[in-house]
Amino acid sequence: MRERKIRLGFSIITDILLINLAFLCAYQTCNLLGLNLLELFNLSENESSPSLWATQSPGRILFIIALTVTAIRMCTFFAFQLYKPVWRYASVREFWAIVGAACSGTIALILILYFVNLFQSWAFFLIDGLYNITFVGLAKFSFRIAEEYRRRDVAPPKTRVLIVGAGAAGVGVLREIRNHPEKGYVPIGFIDDHPRKVGKSIQGLNVLGTTRELAYIARKRQVGEIVIAMPSASGSRIREIIQQCEYKGCKFKIVPSIHAILAGHVSISQIREVRVEDLLNRPTSRIDLPEVSKYLSGKRVMVTGAGGSIGSELCRQVAKFNPEFLILFGRGENSIYHIENELSENEPNLNRAMIIGDIRDCSKVDQVIAKYRPQIIFHAAAHKHVKFMEIHPDEAVKNNIIGTKNLVDAAIKHHVEAFILVSSDKAVNPTSVMGASKRVTEKLIQCKAKRNGTEFIGVRFGNVIDSRGSVLPKFKRQIMKGGPVTVTHRDVIRYFMTIPESVQLLIQAGAMGLGGEIFILDMGEPIKILDLARDLIRLSGLEVDRDIKIEFTGLEPGEKLYEELLTVQEGVTATKHQRIFVAQLETIEEKKLLAKIDELAEMANHLDTEGIIAELQQIVPTYEPNRAIAKTSYDEKIKKSEVQVINLANSRKLDGKREFGSASERI
Repeated sequence: MRERKIRLGFSIITDILLINLAFLCAYQTCNLLGLNLLELFNLSENESSPSLWATQSPGRILFIIALTVTAIRMCTFFAFQLYKPVWRYASVREFWAIVGAACSGTIALILILYFVNLFQSWAFFLIDGLYNITFVGLAKFSFRIAEEYRRRDVAPPKTRVLIVGAGAAGVGVLREIRNHPEKGYVPIGFIDDHPRKVGKSIQGLNVLGTTRELAYIARKRQVGEIVIAMPSASGSRIREIIQQCEYKGCKFKIVPSIHAILAGHVSISQIREVRVEDLLNRPTSRIDLPEVSKYLSGKRVMVTGAGGSIGSELCRQVAKFNPEFLILFGRGENSIYHIENELSENEPNLNRAMIIGDIRDCSKVDQVIAKYRPQIIFHAAAHKHVKFMEIHPDEAVKNNIIGTKNLVDAAIKHHVEAFILVSSDKAVNPTSVMGASKRVTEKLIQCKAKRNGTEFIGVRFGNVIDSRGSVLPKFKRQIMKGGPVTVTHRDVIRYFMTIPESVQLLIQAGAMGLGGEIFILDMGEPIKILDLARDLIRLSGLEVDRDIKIEFTGLEPGEKLYEELLTVQEGVTATKHQRIFVAQLETIEEKKLLAKIDELAEMANHLDTEGIIAELQQIVPTYEPNRAIAKTSYDEKIKKSEVQVINLANSRKLDGKREFGSASERI
């Protein structure tokens, strides 16, 4: 506190001295211009003047005027809060505060002259005001100027930066670079594909050409780093730009969030390294927040598999919609512990319960649902590893099928309002036990459809790009060890989604369902796993084959070259959400299905692998264990998969009549 008072006192004394220095300079300026200050104030000896002035010497008169000027100007300095800013960080706003204070003081002095009939001396105070702005401004901003010189002395070597994208994001990047010279970036131009922008100038920086000319421009202009400021560009477009950056040997970074740009939050901290999810061939999706909010707000929600990649993200996003109560149900105590700690820090007011339990335990499942009475259940618990389920099909039956049946039965018994199953695209024409087991659970919820007030809904996922079971973490570990990166087959393709996006669409689908639907998420175009591996190696700053080798190990048991979205029997119908579609309902004999599930349970208890596979083939006729795909038919299969994507995209145009009601209207 004492230091603060000392600094304030020093600032006040300095300003008083500067005000008087400005007064003296104005006095001398008037003399140089042939203007006598005493004459201007009608105070010369030749003029009749008030008795008060007549007895005073010129020096004393000037002192009284200077004292009055100092008092008024100091009052305006305090009024404009010139002693609050930290001047080493001063900006244009602080400069205008100095100008405002000086102008206000000048206007006040001129008004006083007017009322005492000395208005002819107004020119002196205009000159005095200009000197005040100059002297006080220089003094105040000397801290900022010194700081800039200090930064310049310690600034890192300059990096010539080329900005790809001359839209709002690119302009935001340019502004941030100029505001932070200490980062060592020197913007040398824009790149943009809009023909009207090429050759023009934006905020003094030229648009040098299009992305086709990027490599040439980067070489000619000696670019050291390229910033990709195209947040709405597709993954394939970003990939093309990165390949050109690599050809030139430039470093590259990206501005990822279009929402942050629109909100005006672009900053240097958002310019980050490119990630694999930036290369996904998919547009950004949005959920209907009002609909989902009504659907979840004030509800008792249960999430199974709450510690997994999907389950934990479900808990995070559901928590943001203010549920009445959240039940986290999971078998892994460590994973439940981690998500519980995260929620306690980020959502301290959330009412929640952590349950360590197994969905295969019918008694515990029933007791938990009876005790906590959830209105909505998100069922994300499942065995997902294809390879392991091929070795242990009994576990796929016990966990994926019987565990789901336990939850379904308990949901019906205790009048749960909505039950959302997390399914998989591997359930379509499955070649694995895991995929077949997920298809059985889809059939189960379809035959229940809407029972005892419970609406059963399924949502098919593709691969979640950074989940624990995804290929991406494996690739990262292999790259860190120096390779090789192992890919099962050079032609394997998969659909990919990010964890947050997949969960958002899952929640949205849950809000739209009426019961019995299998929703299909538009996952964009499939991506080759080989391309994914190459992209990840490049993004790690390494070169394929030179630094990191790629080896092909052959398809694993149950693995497919490609994934499909629909079975032959299923059609597709658009919904009101452009990224969510629904498969046409299938007629299923419930008694026959339940009998088959009982038989599967018996076989699983006896570890009857062959019996389980045979039984799954009867329940799921499209299930072909270890189905081999000849290379000659591969292109045809890929084409079929691409046609399905096109059909999904076009289905809105062909069939946009079916609408699904809001959950708030039916719950």
